[in-house]
Amino acid sequence: MYSLTDLDNVEPHELEQEAPTLLPVGLELQPEEMRPSVWQYEKGEENAYHRQNEQEELYVVLEGTVDVTIERDDERDVVALSTHDFLVVPPESWRQLRAVEESTVLVIGAPNEKDDSILPE
Repeated sequence: MYSLTDLDNVEPHELEQEAPTLLPVGLELQPEEMRPSVWQYEKGEENAYHRQNEQEELYVVLEGTVDVTIERDDERDVVALSTHDFLVVPPESWRQLRAVEESTVLVIGAPNEKDDSILPE
């Protein structure tokens, strides 16, 4: 009927070549249509510069401040997000998050595609 968890019950997952800590909420909840994760950043940490093959991504800053660099078709923008800000990035846009301060970000990708990330060659 529904799935429920809290962050205290989600085992952190350290990713190779990724600075932030990943809390794979989706592994606990097993949603069919979306892929939720929580990223915990120390000040100055950033994730890999990437885009998605199919997923659009929703970013919700739960606490802290992050700068999100977004690039598409020779246009580049840096968006400053702070606690309770929301941002949606389409799959074809390149993006990277960098923590201005210690931060926690909820990331929801849809559709639920495993290993959908594309890194620059």
